[in-house]
Amino acid sequence: MITELIDLNSPQKISVVNNTQSEVDIQGRGTGKSYVIGWEINEIVRRMPRSITSITGRTYGQIYTRTLPSTIKFLEKIGYEKDKDFKIGGKPPETFLSPYEPVTKFDNYISFANGTGFLMLSQERAGSSRGPNLDREIVDEALTLNKARYDEEVSPANRGNEEHFGFRSNKRIRQHHGFRYVSSMPYTREQMWLLRYGDYYMNEAGIPIFDIWNRIVKLQIQVIEAYKAGDKRLFKDIWNETVRLKKQIAPFASKQGVLFTLANAFDNVENLGMSYIVREYDKQNLMTFMIEILNWIIDKVEDCYYPLDSQKHIYYDAYNDDFIRGLAENSNWDADQLSTPDSRFDLDCDPNRPLEIVPDWGAKINLFSVGQERNFNFVTKMIEPVDCVINEFFIKPQTAKSVPVDDLVDMFCDYYKQHLCRDLYYFRDRYGDHRQPNVKNSKPYNEQAIERLEKRGWRVFAKVHKGMEPPQHDKYLLWLNILKGNDPRYPKFIINGRNCKFTIISMNNTRVIEKEGKFAKDKSSERRDSILPEEATHFGDAVDKRFWTKYGSVLYKAGGSTFVSPRI
Repeated sequence: MITELIDLNSPQKISVVNNTQSEVDIQGRGTGKSYVIGWEINEIVRRMPRSITSITGRTYGQIYTRTLPSTIKFLEKIGYEKDKDFKIGGKPPETFLSPYEPVTKFDNYISFANGTGFLMLSQERAGSSRGPNLDREIVDEALTLNKARYDEEVSPANRGNEEHFGFRSNKRIRQHHGFRYVSSMPYTREQMWLLRYGDYYMNEAGIPIFDIWNRIVKLQIQVIEAYKAGDKRLFKDIWNETVRLKKQIAPFASKQGVLFTLANAFDNVENLGMSYIVREYDKQNLMTFMIEILNWIIDKVEDCYYPLDSQKHIYYDAYNDDFIRGLAENSNWDADQLSTPDSRFDLDCDPNRPLEIVPDWGAKINLFSVGQERNFNFVTKMIEPVDCVINEFFIKPQTAKSVPVDDLVDMFCDYYKQHLCRDLYYFRDRYGDHRQPNVKNSKPYNEQAIERLEKRGWRVFAKVHKGMEPPQHDKYLLWLNILKGNDPRYPKFIINGRNCKFTIISMNNTRVIEKEGKFAKDKSSERRDSILPEEATHFGDAVDKRFWTKYGSVLYKAGGSTFVSPRI
């Protein structure tokens, strides 16, 4: 029984009306992405009974926690009943029809009563995503995929059953052997393959879709400011300009039958309300809002201070699949429990080892960067010592519920409340040792944070580097040596791309400059209001403090001069 009337927003109408064979949707939060996957499944069940469609994720944990909860909720909204109309995991009831392709394992399989099936595939191990012939492909959060492996293992299986749904059938189904990729905005160069699906706008129609889209996003920030200021005329003028620009990038399918769309919360404003967008704008950090809500397209600067290599330094598959699967089965795939993660969901967090934390205190943003030393490289899958950046937490001081320092500490403590080892190495931000100006009897930020952490049950061991700030030139050379990864005197550096999205964006958007004959970090972005605070250098600064405090001395012990000509 349908329990809720669902109105289609603009991106959803575009998808339904175009009804293309394949579709790539790059959408921000609040656009109804849960609808997209749920509606896709509903359409496949109705149009291609007894077919098999893949739902691929980087790991099973990603599918269980990111894709299934919202999809289950949507299916229930439109009348499907779990364990009656569909079953997740385990052999389906005998009353269910079987798919045309035989299925022998049901552990990661969703069965529907009319024989339609959805095979959940994981990329965590090479070859593990191979399965039976497929009739269609679905990928959620496609930016995390290992695209080369996907093209090798999953896409070739999208074949067969032409007599039922394809060119040999009496009623050909357009979606047969197509795909739907749904994702938030890519933020590393290796993820930009998703945006290449939109190149046909320029190639076929001369439309610079990505440039126009970012112009729209910038104007939407002005729309919000005009709304908050109560300037109705300015609000209307800017709004109309965004409408005019959107008409220039009106979606259409490519000659190959692929529809590429960009959307953000403004495309769902009739359902969300302008008040929701303003509330999120005030509550969230600007970087989060721009990328997560407004779907801002971001790229890596040239002459980058940190030569990160996604193939050597970034991993996305550290889900604790065994724990998540156990939670799913014990809760009968309860959507709320699966969508509320804590440290037990993270495979790269060893509960029996100490954590390392470093703050960066500022007027625009307060943040924690979390690290842990491990003896397993989650990028290469080799047993070797590594120093991992495993998480990040940040808060906008002016929107804190209580004391910003306390709120930030509580975010960390709540996430790691199940962490067994209570030893915590705290790398002090030297600026956080100063008392707050114009506040009587104030305590320094570091002192407040340490007291709060100890109150929440942590044994805190404070660490500090020499001087106020690590020397820029020497620190740059340290990072060059660390990120090369071929000198045993320096640690191997890796970072969790799923949990540390804004740290990666910060590091990828920090430019190196020449200053008085030495290398330096371009800090000008922090002083420009037009630059997003998290896109400035703050997260990178936090990671710097931890690595310089731990390994800066290695640079000098290694011997030789730290002078390198910036012109080389």
